[in-house]
Amino acid sequence: MAADRNVILTWLADLAAALVSDPEDAADFARRVAVAAALPADGFAAEAMDLMRVVAESIDGADGFGRIVPPASADGETGDAAAVMVAIGLAIAGARIDWPSRPRARAARQQIADAGERGLAVASAMGGDGAELYGWLSSVISTSVRVVSDLAANAVPVVRVETGLSLPSTVLAYKLYGDAGRAQEIVDISGTMTPAIMPTSFEALAS
Repeated sequence: MAADRNVILTWLADLAAALVSDPEDAADFARRVAVAAALPADGFAAEAMDLMRVVAESIDGADGFGRIVPPASADGETGDAAAVMVAIGLAIAGARIDWPSRPRARAARQQIADAGERGLAVASAMGGDGAELYGWLSSVISTSVRVVSDLAANAVPVVRVETGLSLPSTVLAYKLYGDAGRAQEIVDISGTMTPAIMPTSFEALAS
């Protein structure tokens, strides 16, 4: 991948700063980023992909999953490299997350499939040089989609709740589940920005 190394490494470093919480892993990541720029082309490509793996394996929730997006400044071959790395990152992370609801899991599955399609298009455009990458990426994406599909099938469905009165999320959590401690869960699923005054109509887990 003949990409702008500075853009790729800065992007990876920013992702790690936000998502890699283990201090030892973070320190090792920073060390690897510092020396990656001097690697030969093949070595740099492999190292960049492995650094994305480290980021993806550090993600344990939907918020982190949503952070894996291409750098805004990436275009041309840098954009192509980022597309492949995003596909790998989403595939690895998506299969590791305990998705809180069936719709969230289905949305993640579609996001993985879409990113995989873009990554595979890049590998295909490389011709014979991209054959190995295409086969490997195709396998990773298909496995991830299958795993997330299974997670979606077993995840809790979402229902629409109509209250007729704005109530705090803690009260609603107790009324719906008998557990006020699930208030944040209601806020997350509904997407509201006002947990103290919830809307009178919102989505919540069925159980």
